[in-house]
Amino acid sequence: MNHSIVRTPYYGAVSTEAPPTRPTPACADEDPELFFPIGNTGPALLQIAEAKAVCLSGCPLMETCLQGALDRGEQGVWGGTDEDDRRRMKRRAARRAA
Repeated sequence: MNHSIVRTPYYGAVSTEAPPTRPTPACADEDPELFFPIGNTGPALLQIAEAKAVCLSGCPLMETCLQGALDRGEQGVWGGTDEDDRRRMKRRAARRAA
């Protein structure tokens, strides 16, 4: 009797291929508090500008981040915009749709 062994992948098999690389957000190494200023006047304006600069420095996820903030109604700085910026964007979009 001739027996041959058939090898098939099994659950939990270890791949020798490298996992796909995911883009890293520009804010990954920043203090999260930077993106959530208290207020929008005085010293908070400088903090908002610094947070936006991180996003605008070439973050590969800026558009995705912004869209998520618009969808969820986030507070703070997301995708290079603050809450006032996003409110203006939503008002403009609503006027165009009307």
